[in-house]
Amino acid sequence: MKKGKREKLSAIDELSVGLSHVKARCKYFGECGGCLMQNIDYKDQVELKRQLVNRAFEKQGIEARLEKGAITLSPQQWYYRNRMDYPVGENAEIGLKPFGKWRDVLDLKECFVLSKETPEILQLVRDWMKSYDLPGWNNVRYQGYVRYVVIREGKRTGERMVMVVTAEDKMNAVPPDAWTELARRLKSSCTTLYHGVNPLITDISIPEQLNLLFGPEFLTEKINGYTYKIFPSSFFQTNSEGAELLQQRVRAHVKGARVLDLYCGLGFFTIDFAAQGKKTFGVELDAAAIELARENAKLNNVEAGFAAASMEEWIRGEGPAIIKDFAADSIVVDPPRMGLHPRVVDWLKDQKVPELIYVSCNYEQLAREMLELQKVYKLVALEAVDMFPHTPHIETIARFELR
Repeated sequence: MKKGKREKLSAIDELSVGLSHVKARCKYFGECGGCLMQNIDYKDQVELKRQLVNRAFEKQGIEARLEKGAITLSPQQWYYRNRMDYPVGENAEIGLKPFGKWRDVLDLKECFVLSKETPEILQLVRDWMKSYDLPGWNNVRYQGYVRYVVIREGKRTGERMVMVVTAEDKMNAVPPDAWTELARRLKSSCTTLYHGVNPLITDISIPEQLNLLFGPEFLTEKINGYTYKIFPSSFFQTNSEGAELLQQRVRAHVKGARVLDLYCGLGFFTIDFAAQGKKTFGVELDAAAIELARENAKLNNVEAGFAAASMEEWIRGEGPAIIKDFAADSIVVDPPRMGLHPRVVDWLKDQKVPELIYVSCNYEQLAREMLELQKVYKLVALEAVDMFPHTPHIETIARFELR
């Protein structure tokens, strides 16, 4: 088990003393790495997360604290996720990794985070694999065929997308009718089915090749009345009802009229800012996501500019001219879990915009970057939205103003 995970588990054990404990709903609790807090009453989970955030800030010497009452609870605590990536083991196990172990796969026959239909879908894929004698993936020897089952759902639209990710079939060993048969078996369980191919040894569910087996090319989801088209591998907030609250809370913090939305994905915040009448420009590394962001803007009848670029490269290349012309009075950043590149932190300090809103799914990284940002910006508001019940994760929103 990695040091960081050991420390996180130790902190949970320490801080949960005296909190209300309940019987875990899932029989895999304690073994599965998915839900580490399922044995704690939900309101006490939220209090524990508040303490974890504050401990991370204290560790970095930051005076700010997340106050009681500053966390918006998830509307749903069960079946709240709209996406799950289930790894496949070499013996057709399909489920999640045991906590702290990357080699093994727990063969889950129940899971309460995505939807009630999930176990049935996973079993249909298991049965299909066994019917055609298709091996799963050995993550040590990098051998096998079926690697991931990715399920995405539109909680507001009733759509469901399934993507089965495999290695390359280099020897043409898979019978020609296998994928036709999988489509037949899953026809009543999803609206879209993809076969994705990841030929790399890297343990990720993102395919290099995609084959649409049936259904629409996109999944659609509705958030606060906006419609979003989503690709199989697009990043999208994984808790749809929580995402509505997150969007509303971020909107409340943005006072500027010209918003630079960095790490914008497929336009989640950008579209909402534009709908409020703000001049908005979004930047995202994933070119396919930017294509969708432009489509989503049109779909929702709003105007916004977009650029597909790596932030650390964009700010040293074509970005400065666009930034100068755009003249943002507000910057919103919502980076991936790894946080901001140091060059981006330095660039943000140089911009000296009136306000900076940082949306973070990694409060420990946010705390580290606050040390630098607070040399130029003053933290004026801090709150959180719990997007991830039963886990140590929480989405934080920090609003800074220029000193």
